[in-house]
Amino acid sequence: MDEFLSEREQVDRIRQWWKENGAWIIVGVGGGLLALAGWNWWQGYQLQRAEQAAAIYSVVSEAAMEERADEVRLGLEQLESGHSGSPYVQHARLALAGVLARAGEFGPAVDQLQQVLDEADDPQLRLVARLRMARALLAAGELERALEVARGGQPGVFAAALREIEGDVLARQGDTAGARAAYEAALADAAEHPGVIDEALVQLKLQSLGPAAAEGSETS
Repeated sequence: MDEFLSEREQVDRIRQWWKENGAWIIVGVGGGLLALAGWNWWQGYQLQRAEQAAAIYSVVSEAAMEERADEVRLGLEQLESGHSGSPYVQHARLALAGVLARAGEFGPAVDQLQQVLDEADDPQLRLVARLRMARALLAAGELERALEVARGGQPGVFAAALREIEGDVLARQGDTAGARAAYEAALADAAEHPGVIDEALVQLKLQSLGPAAAEGSETS
């Protein structure tokens, strides 16, 4: 039994065991320390990259508020080239699309929004892009395409806003009954998700179509 071994014999056994296994222990401990160091470095690197992307987007956001399209575009290019996997890329595209649309450049704005629709992982971000694309197409007079975008996919929390756009398109196309139904649906959806649309404005649009009964007599 080990408890009856002399101290010298115990020391000899420990030495022998270490001789046989010590190298593997050193390798194992060293490998673990290297793995830990590597993991810590990777985490630090990822954090640094995220901070860099956030800093670039901060500049993009400020430039967008001041309608500096060239700076927004440059920031987007920096994010695309150096941080392609960052969600800030899609947010920057939305910002650029907004600047372009407000400047009346609806075609380039729609192109940016289409990229968000195609590439964004976040379904809510894609929904925002879809809503803004429908508005841009409506403003550009591309009514059929605007209607297609407004009706495409699940409307989510923007159901009321998308139905309002649908009503705007149909009203401009002369489809009074369709526009009325869309505006009424928008108001119904607004009750579920308040604050998404200007309900008073939609009510005015609905009233501007005239009474439903008069519409029926005109078409009879």
